[in-house]
Amino acid sequence: MRNARQISFLLLLICCTGCQDQENANVPGPTPQQEATNQAIMQEIQKLEQESASAEPPPPVFPLPNLPDWKRSALRALPAADHGFSVSYDHAGGMRVTFYQFTRGLKEIPDNLNSEPVQNEMKHAKASIEQAVELGLWNSATETDHGTVSLGDSPQKALWCRYQLATDQGEVNSDTYVWSHANTFFKLRCTGHAKNPLDDVKTLTPLLTALGDACSEKQKAPAEK
Repeated sequence: MRNARQISFLLLLICCTGCQDQENANVPGPTPQQEATNQAIMQEIQKLEQESASAEPPPPVFPLPNLPDWKRSALRALPAADHGFSVSYDHAGGMRVTFYQFTRGLKEIPDNLNSEPVQNEMKHAKASIEQAVELGLWNSATETDHGTVSLGDSPQKALWCRYQLATDQGEVNSDTYVWSHANTFFKLRCTGHAKNPLDDVKTLTPLLTALGDACSEKQKAPAEK
């Protein structure tokens, strides 16, 4: 069984993909032991999802942007142990970005991408992608690139990785960004369908820049929900 943090990340992935009830026909069937483990994981995920559905999300640390061509959802509370929320941005062209703010109950979180807590968040995010393949969310997941990048044209830096996800409908690119600010973790999950990754970059840049600028400027405007 995965630890609580791993289960939490899987919940985030499932909420993002919305395909927890789907099975990929091209994935070999799990062994009885794997099936039992997967069922236990899914039961824990469903329990956490039910608990978070009725919870009140904390306020955003910085104002969340509203941009043309992007439809923003309402805040959705994460499990209580994460002390955070998720919010999705859907682009008219089909791209989806899910933004996560959370603390995991920590009082102090280094504002340093090389710190152990931030590095661990990226490690767990990657491990959860691999676990999602085992659960049948995708046929396969291959990491194609990673590094430290700016959020769009903003001064805010973030850890970044890109995965190519194989589904029955074809391959999609999935980018993950992780950073910290004001004793808080932030994560972005960006999934696009463009065959040319540069098209995804063009679509994403305005949103990434707006989020990075809002975080970097340390604005103190009233938080919105």
